[in-house]
Amino acid sequence: MELDLRKRLKFIALLLMTVYLAHAQAADETETPAGADNNETVAEENSPIMLREQGNVEGYVALTVSEQSIDATYMPDSLGKSAGKVLILHGRGQDIDSDGIVRTLRMGLSKAGWSTMTVALHYELTPNLYLAPSNSEKTTDTDAANTSSDDSDDAEQPAAAETETATEQSEEPTEAAADDAENQTAEGDGEQSDTENTPYIVSNEARIAAAMSYLAEKQDGPTAIIGFGEAANLANESFSMASGEVGIVWINTDIELTEPPKVKVILDLIAERPLQTDIKAVQRKANMRKANVNNYEQRKIITISPSFYGAEANVLGIVRGWLHKHFIAEDDA
Repeated sequence: MELDLRKRLKFIALLLMTVYLAHAQAADETETPAGADNNETVAEENSPIMLREQGNVEGYVALTVSEQSIDATYMPDSLGKSAGKVLILHGRGQDIDSDGIVRTLRMGLSKAGWSTMTVALHYELTPNLYLAPSNSEKTTDTDAANTSSDDSDDAEQPAAAETETATEQSEEPTEAAADDAENQTAEGDGEQSDTENTPYIVSNEARIAAAMSYLAEKQDGPTAIIGFGEAANLANESFSMASGEVGIVWINTDIELTEPPKVKVILDLIAERPLQTDIKAVQRKANMRKANVNNYEQRKIITISPSFYGAEANVLGIVRGWLHKHFIAEDDA
């Protein structure tokens, strides 16, 4: 009797456990994932997901240029002793508050007594794509050559037949010619409408002029213009917009100068990478020496990146010391 009772108890316990596990599995299948009520849509498997980081740019300013709003930033000096103003012109692939060197300079120089400003610049796309002629184009060229030879043979036929054919064609214009004229008119109207719908892009010269004017209203003293890469040319072209003493800083540029800009001082900052030599920078320094340009100085920073990633503090220290040497120490002396 005791053995039968134990078997019955074990059977009942096993049955209850089976029922419990079945209920738990059913609950897992029907339960909705946590937080599903807060999401309007659920991304499917292997579907692309866009991640966007939002934040406020410190010192953001909207400049009105040619009835358009241009992004810019302005940071007043936080030292309490104003030294002057610095306009930072970002290069291709950068913006008014790019991580790294742009943000380091505009924030760090403001702590050293310089009011800094950046303005959004526009760079045209220049894709380096070279398309080889396709086989169909080669075949078309061959056919055109054959056609030209056939036409030369046909030209030897009597001129009277050509005159009669031309007269008949002039008297009876075909419908195809009329259709072609209508299509050309429609295409012309479409191109005109596309031109009218193309948005007006404010030139970089106008953007820089607006930034210069804004800086002049906010801060007195000397002006330094920092140009990254291609923006070095813009710095050379726009220094005349500033009043008073002007200094220019080129950062990692490849410009080739025939005549240096007529400013007080020029700093040429180069990103020197291991086992690589910037030939244009070497030639630029040699040309300055040959021209007896005494206000030119070239400095190199060893880095593995042309954007000075990891060496931003070194760039800030060199630019800050250069500005102090030429614009503050001289005044104190």
